This record gives sequence, structure tokens and C-alpha cells, in this order.
Amino acid sequence: MSDAEGVTAVVEAANAEANRQAGRPVAERTPERRQLDLRCAERFVERDPEGAWVAASEDGGVVGMAQSIRRGPFWGLSMLFVDPGWQSRGVGRALISAALRYAEGATARMIISSSDPRAMRRYWSAGLRLHPAVQASGPVLAGAAPSQPAGRPGKESDLDLVDGVDSGLRGSRSEDVAFLLSVGNELGVVDDGGGRGYVVWRDDRLQMLGATDEETAKALLWRFLASCSGPATLPWITSAQQWAIDVAMSARMTFRVEGALFVDGIEHPPGPWLPSGWFF
Repeated sequence: MSDAEGVTAVVEAANAEANRQAGRPVAERTPERRQLDLRCAERFVERDPEGAWVAASEDGGVVGMAQSIRRGPFWGLSMLFVDPGWQSRGVGRALISAALRYAEGATARMIISSSDPRAMRRYWSAGLRLHPAVQASGPVLAGAAPSQPAGRPGKESDLDLVDGVDSGLRGSRSEDVAFLLSVGNELGVVDDGGGRGYVVWRDDRLQMLGATDEETAKALLWRFLASCSGPATLPWITSAQQWAIDVAMSARMTFRVEGALFVDGIEHPPGPWLPSGWFF
């Protein structure tokens, strides 16, 4: 088994255990989803090798993983998971210490955290400030989304727009948007001479969003919701993104407290903006 395969197995096992403890159903991952997770794990090693770490047992099996990115002055810890059988044995502490070395020299740091209290203490002790997050999910109220949403479908030539929008947020995500498009995600953009922005999604789950102003961000979020054929998911919404809360409330979606964003070097998560669980 390769390290990338071991990483995806650890993530699947840790997520399943977290869902069991929270009383939520444990969904079986399809072969297609496992293949996507494997490709993403490989990209972290290809693009950010100094930010990708594994913890191994004596027999060489992967028992923990950390994946972080650097984009100019920005550093983000995307994932840190430990196999349930190896938790509370110092594995997570060693992994965060290794990943933080990749943050040296960064002027902004961010971590996406689960609700695990051990993880939250670990990230707080690294000097980052906690911003609780909620996830909005569920079917969109019939008639709530516009029948002709603003904007248009995006394409690779819109990556310059992503660069321009992100320059006012936390640094460009254009190379990460390009990767997401290459593995089957969809892109929507607004570029009407006033507000500008973009939204990325896969199936009925939002992946990332950035805009120059809140009205444009709302229009992009409605564009995503109008595309959904089933229950939609909007993860990682903090109090800095009230515009997203307004849209989700109007769509009659259900909110659940779901982890937190930890930040350092910036006062609060940038906005109007929603992060990707992988690439911020």
C-alpha cells in the first residue's frame, strides 16, 4: 500500500469513527470517491511536499497524516487525521509540529478543524484564534433560488478572474481551482463590470467561493443552490460570512455547528469568501 493509499484509509477510518461518536450515519465511500481522495492526496505531495506528512507504525503502515499548503505568504493546514486506534498517543502532536515547520515565514496561518476537542486545543496551543463554524445543509426551498441565476458557467480562461478576486482576499487560489476543475468540479462566475466572483462545487457540495462584494457573493451562492438536484451542503461558514447565512436561511437549510477555522496573522477569516476543505 502506498502512502497516499494509507492516507486515504486513515481519513476514512477517522471520519467514520467521528460520525459514529456523533450519532450520525456512516456513509460508505464509493470507488469513485476513493479514487478522488487518492488523487488529491497525491497532489499534496506533488505541490506541497514539505507540508505533507505521515506517521507510520513499526511495520510501516500509515497511522496518521497531515496535509498543509503554502501559497505565497499564506499557510493553511487542510487536514490532520489519526487512525482511531492510535489516537491520544502523541501522533497528532508530532504531526502538527512537523506541518508547522512549513508555516515558517508565513504572514497568515489558517487551520480547518473538526469539532474534536483535542484537535481544537492543539491548534489553540499553536497560537491561532478560534472562529466557530457551522454547516448548512438540506434541500433548497422550492422557488427560493432564482430560475435564471446571475452569472454564467466558468471555464479555464476565467482563472485570471480568480486571481483578480483573490488578490483582495487571502491570495490566489487559481491553481487550486484549475486542479478542482481537472477532477470534475464545476465553476460559476459573475463578471458583469461591477461585482466579480467565482464559485466552485462538486455534485451538491460547495467547494469554495470568493467575491469582491457581498451582493456578488450572494448571487454566486444562489447560482450554486439553483444547480443542486438534491440536498445541498455549505461547509465552514463563520460569523464573518453573514451574507452566506442570509442565503442559507432564505433557502430554509438546516444549520449544525461543525468545527472551526483557526486563524493567525489576520483578524478573522477573509470575506466575502468560503474555504475549500482542501485548499482554503
